[in-house]
Amino acid sequence: MTLLTNAEYLDLGRRIMPLLGSALGGPSAEALRELARVYAPSADDSHISAEVFLFHKYLLMQACVGVFPQAQVDHIVGGLFAALNERASGLGLGMDRQRAMEEMWQQRAGQFDRPFSQDRGQVLGEGAGPAYWKQMIGRFCQNVHKMADPPDIWSGTDGPSHLASQSVTAVLDRMVSALGEINRLHFEEQA
Repeated sequence: MTLLTNAEYLDLGRRIMPLLGSALGGPSAEALRELARVYAPSADDSHISAEVFLFHKYLLMQACVGVFPQAQVDHIVGGLFAALNERASGLGLGMDRQRAMEEMWQQRAGQFDRPFSQDRGQVLGEGAGPAYWKQMIGRFCQNVHKMADPPDIWSGTDGPSHLASQSVTAVLDRMVSALGEINRLHFEEQA
């Protein structure tokens, strides 16, 4: 498979980036914000928003990994991150702030890897029945407010955690569908 130029990967990143914006303005982000407020009522709204952003950024990165050809994934994710950095630079954030954001991203990505793979196996497993993003959403809540003995956010059948999980499934499905179309246009038609 032929690699694209850096400029082409940046252009792909720019085309993918609106998926993150759409997710952050949609039901998934609102459901996670609501869950965070229930889980940790004293949590600061700006901290919650930052965690919602990092959570969705991770979902988008994983959707890219799941959709694009393996030989292209690192380049495409690099283009996405370059587009995000380009946007952050346009906000006039200082280098220290950008560096702190990158460090936080690296930490969160590492924290989400194991829960994502555990939940993904449960959600996508054959005959899984009603399955939820329990590990991922639990990790999200712990990132909002670390607790030694967190409450059971999964009690009941229709609480904020269940709504958040359903919303996460829906946004991930939309991401995968949109990325599948980008993949078809850029890589499958080349073959």
